[in-house]
Amino acid sequence: MTTPTPTIWPIEPHTIAKHEILKNYLQAWFPILGGTSGRIIYLDGFAGPGIYIDGEDGSPVIALKTAQEHILQSHFKAEMNFLFVERDNERAKILRKILHDSFPNLPSTIIYEVLDAEFAPTLSSVLDKLEKDGAKLAPTLAFIDPFGFSGLPMRLIGRMMAYEKCEVIITFMSGFVNRFLDEFREDTLDELFACSEWREINLIKDPDKRQKSLIDLYTKQLKLIGNAVYTRNFEMIGQHNQPIYNLIFGTKHWKGLKAMKEAMCRVDRRGTYTFSDLTDVKQAYLIDYSTEEHWLPVAGDIVFNHFKGKKASINEIEKYVITDTPYIFRKSILRNIEMRNPPGIVNVEGRKRKYTHPDGCIIQFSM
Repeated sequence: MTTPTPTIWPIEPHTIAKHEILKNYLQAWFPILGGTSGRIIYLDGFAGPGIYIDGEDGSPVIALKTAQEHILQSHFKAEMNFLFVERDNERAKILRKILHDSFPNLPSTIIYEVLDAEFAPTLSSVLDKLEKDGAKLAPTLAFIDPFGFSGLPMRLIGRMMAYEKCEVIITFMSGFVNRFLDEFREDTLDELFACSEWREINLIKDPDKRQKSLIDLYTKQLKLIGNAVYTRNFEMIGQHNQPIYNLIFGTKHWKGLKAMKEAMCRVDRRGTYTFSDLTDVKQAYLIDYSTEEHWLPVAGDIVFNHFKGKKASINEIEKYVITDTPYIFRKSILRNIEMRNPPGIVNVEGRKRKYTHPDGCIIQFSM
């Protein structure tokens, strides 16, 4: 994928998949934060014009539509602030018109603003003011979706993520970074990773290994410098079967990771956390990953080997599956373990029927 020069451009299949992940996650994020916080913020750092050449919705429209649908269906009173940052004046102008025409009657609790500005200076200015005033940043989800890899300082992400209940969804242009590791971009790459380890990775001759190492380094830095506790990576593959970029999620709470894994697995029902432009996009959305059972025995083996001979609450088991395995949590994992011969579960405290695992139950695994 190259940086688009027109003001509006055609949408690509991997972008549709990315937007589906975003929408899926926002459907969980808005009601959770909206029900517990007085104010929440959605920040789109590279917002674009809000529309594609054939009329498809851009990320700002998707975010506002998702929020509006939740407002209409629920009773939470949180003020929802949307900040759309777009440095290109023409795109920002189109975005304002698209939002004005698409949302003529937004609820009073939904407020949005479009800024003609660069992402990094804008966020830096907001954080500077908060720090000067001794104030706190409201729960924030930042969708950071650049075309390249400049203007995305890791230390700036870390400043934002230092606040409670802040999360990021980042398009890490791993394909671009892998191709343009050179001395002419040293400052940009040092800023991107907040370290100089990429120079050692640049010595790796195999391009696939080099790209994987760059992704691993970025994820490591998102935890070390970016203040994320948990991360999840989703790879986007282009029409020539080449990795283009990785959608990387960072959060401090395992339940945020849970919601994101669910969102990603609705797009890739195989649970491999990848999407290819060679795949039929619509087919990827038709079958819910949660209905598939081919992965249950493998997940069951992992859970049993970890808890073998131990007693654990179902909440402990769920958190382990979410944070330490590639899988989403389903109680059918436990049913699979218990129905083995011999059974992998020998007792369940707090249930009335066999092979059920109600919330709050305590599970004793066999040796």
